[in-house]
Amino acid sequence: MIEGRTVLAVIPARSGSKRLPGKNIRDFNGKPLYLWAVEQAATSRYIDFTKLSLDADRPAELCADDASCEDVMRYHLAQYPHDWIVLLQPTSPLRTVEDIDACIERAQMGVGCISIAFSTRKTNGAVYVASADYLSKHDFIYDGLMKYVMPNERSLDINTEEDFLACLQSDCAPGRKG
Repeated sequence: MIEGRTVLAVIPARSGSKRLPGKNIRDFNGKPLYLWAVEQAATSRYIDFTKLSLDADRPAELCADDASCEDVMRYHLAQYPHDWIVLLQPTSPLRTVEDIDACIERAQMGVGCISIAFSTRKTNGAVYVASADYLSKHDFIYDGLMKYVMPNERSLDINTEEDFLACLQSDCAPGRKG
């Protein structure tokens, strides 16, 4: 809870992926990718409830490769009404609980906040926060959202086999010394 308002986190971990099949359950430094997000959400100061969203938890059309994360979030927000919603994609395991909480705090200055990479100033896929009202009308492409800048070394977004292997072979894997 933040400023008297409840916060729901959704971790979309569907099984299908065209670019990297089974990516959400792949082992990353000793645990499945989705578990990084679950553990980060559990240690947030503000998240009241976390929903790990598996294929069995939603309609088939929300499991397809072309289903949007926003539609999945709206579906779960209807099941678990909260004032704010946070999207934590399993493919961003290097985000920290401090990144999550800072994004939630910054969102309070407006209708939402997205994390961006320092070098590109583009969305890095790590943290998305929105008020329930905002998400009922918009997707996360709206320019009016606050931005939270994350260091490049934590802005990993694993979407391909190359992304996954490059990280495992570099210093970006947590606990790994290069």
